[in-house]
Formats: sequence, C-alpha cells, structure tokens
Amino acid sequence: MAGKRGGERPQWLDVAVTVLPPLSLITALLVYFGWERRIAYAAALGFDVGLLEEASIPGYLIRSVGTVFFPLLVTTVGLLLWLGVDRMLRRWARDRAHLLAISRASWILPVSGAILVLVILLVEAVFPVAQPYVSLVLPFLLALAVLTAVYGASLRRLADRKASGEDDNRRRWAINALIGLLVSLLLFWGMDGFAQVVGRGLAKRINEQPHRYTQPVLLYSAQDLHLDPATATHQELPGEEHSAYRYRYEGLRLVLVNGDQYFLIGRTWRSRGGTLIVLPRDGIRIEFPRGFG
Repeated sequence: MAGKRGGERPQWLDVAVTVLPPLSLITALLVYFGWERRIAYAAALGFDVGLLEEASIPGYLIRSVGTVFFPLLVTTVGLLLWLGVDRMLRRWARDRAHLLAISRASWILPVSGAILVLVILLVEAVFPVAQPYVSLVLPFLLALAVLTAVYGASLRRLADRKASGEDDNRRRWAINALIGLLVSLLLFWGMDGFAQVVGRGLAKRINEQPHRYTQPVLLYSAQDLHLDPATATHQELPGEEHSAYRYRYEGLRLVLVNGDQYFLIGRTWRSRGGTLIVLPRDGIRIEFPRGFG
C-alpha cells in the first residue's frame, strides 16, 4: 500500500498539468494580439515601428483586452445559442416524427455555410472597396462554415441512430482533432487581422480628431528643443542661469509614452500631414493641465 501511494502523482501536479498549458497558450495569444495592435497603431500614425521598445507582458495583456473583448462576446453568445439549439434537437431525436427534420437540417447547415462564404467572396469581386471588410470577416466565416459542416455530420449520425465501433470512434477523434486545428488556425488568422484593424482605428481617430483623442500637455525642458513655432509656442522662463527647466512649450499633445520616450504631436497635426515629435524623458518635464486645449 505504501508503494502504491508513493507511485501516485500529487493532486497539485494533476491540476498544474491540466491548467498551465491552456493558460500559457491563452497568455501568449493575448500578448501577440496586443503586440499586433501596437504595431498597427504606430504604423498608421506614420512613425517607424522600430522606435518602439518591447512592452512588458502585463502591458501587452492590458492592450489586448479591448481587442479580444468583442470577438469573445460574439463567440460566447454564439456558443450559448448553439447549446440551446443542440439540446432541443437532441430532445427531438427521441421522437421519430422529428428525425426527418433533423436530417434536413444536417444538410441545410453546411450548405448555408458554404453559400455564405461564396457570397462574401462574390461581394469582394464585385465591390473592390469592400475588400478590407471581407478580409476581416472571411477567416471567421470560413471557421463557421467548417463548424457547420462538422455539426451537420453529427446531426446526420444522430438522425440515422447508427452505433459506432471502436475503430470508427478513433478515426472520428483524429478527424475532429484535425478539424479543431484548422478552426484554431482560422480563428488565429481572423483575430490577427482584427487586432490590426483595432490599432489602425485608434490611430485614425487621432489623425482625424487629435483634440478629442489626445491629451494636451505643457512641456518643460532644460535645453532649447528648437521646435517649429508653428508646432508649439516657445517661452524662455525667467530665473537663475542654471535653473532645472528654463524652456516651456505649449500646444503639444501626448500620443504615446514608450519606455524612456515621449511621442507628441503639435498644433499643425492633420489627418494627412504633420510632424510627430519624439523626445527622451531625461531633461523633460510634462504637465497635464485640466480644462486646457
């Protein structure tokens, strides 16, 4: 008995083996989507993404929350609806009078998914202006088409009431594993595109309405920054010869804080033009006035 107990794995190890792999995968995906959103945001604002320092993992996770929230909400609602419909169909399957309807539904589902994908591809071919929207939804529609085809096959087996042997179950498990991998890749493709769209959307709002989506700042510098007067108002402060911050700049707006750098825009920033100013944090003091600008 002692030897048997000694050979058993501790319970905490079983929990760790079960929980840690999916948790690590989810964390890695959230970090990746946060990174994609950040890169798309920087590129859409028009500055070299090579200037960006790598953010911390918590920073990427925080940025990815807004990216994945809407897709996860839609997926959760869809799963809840599917569970309700599936429960209803399996209850109907107990009555032979409904088997014909279930059999028809098993064919309608995959055909509808295929038609939906063909329609969206046709829209892209006829209306090139819709190409960005098609590229965004196409991976999700392909995943939906695959899932409807698989579920349709499951309903046909339910309607036929055929018993499966051990070999059939093994083959079906392998097929389902491959289908799961395919759907996961399609969803990853779709989420990657969605993260980029979110990043570009954030940058577009700043480009079009900088006074609404950026924070006005007062910038104090120890050295004269020689900024264009059209970009920011320059003022040399009176005081001692070696005061810490002798120069004040007004009219700048903060876009991004990245590591030891400030990314700012000036009053001349427009949707199709303007200068992005990158300043080191050393020798710089920034104030955030309320009710200003």
